[in-house]
Order: sequence, then C-alpha cells, then structure tokens
Amino acid sequence: MSWTTLQECLKSGRRFPIAFSISSFEHDGLGRYGDFLNPNGDLLAMKMAKKVVTDGGLLFIAVPIGQDHLVWNAHRIYGRLRLPLLFQNWEVVGTFGVDVTSCERSEDIYKQPVYVLRNSHDDSKNVQKICG
Repeated sequence: MSWTTLQECLKSGRRFPIAFSISSFEHDGLGRYGDFLNPNGDLLAMKMAKKVVTDGGLLFIAVPIGQDHLVWNAHRIYGRLRLPLLFQNWEVVGTFGVDVTSCERSEDIYKQPVYVLRNSHDDSKNVQKICG
C-alpha cells in the first residue's frame, strides 16, 4: 500500500475506483490547517475529488451533519442547505448512521454518518437520501 496526495494524483492524472475521506472536507478553506481561506473550499475540494475517482467509482465520505453551521475556524456542519451543494454531481448510493432527524439537530449536537457516493452527473435522486 502506498499513500499519495490529491495534488500528486491531479498532476499525474491517476484515478481510483474507490476513495475514502473521513472528517476532512468540512475543514477545507477555513485556514485551520494552513490552507488559504476560501468560503467554498469544501465545494472546490469535492470537485477535485471527482477528478481522482473514476467515472462510476465510489467515494466513502463522513462529514458532520445537523443544522447548517460554521464553527469558525474548526469545521462546517452540513444540513439541508449545504449538504446538497457538497454532493452535487455525486449520486448517493448508500448511507450509514443517517436518521430522519439528522439535519435538524442543533449545532451542538450533530452526527457524522458515512455516505457512499458514486461519481456521476445524476444527483436528482439524492433529496431523500441526504438527510433522511
């Protein structure tokens, strides 16, 4: 097994059928880990992920969900507004740990379920699968 960075993958054109991201995208663009400030850094990172996951490939992703909220400069909590933006052009094919109240919780109480996303351009079926 070997490790590589997203930048190395983008530069080489290397793509993978499966990728994992656990508690990562919610931090992008907030400057906490030395990255540049960008209010849409998470959305930009998801667009870059599409370039390294093969067409039809899977991304297993875990991000905090609850009511939409920014905990400056720690992380984002994704709710009914921002989560569909994060998953734009990805098809949700499975979830683990999502219930019907997941996106209604306050910013102090949130879950971090795992979503299984397929690299696709058809996200029309996602509405019911995203927050339960």
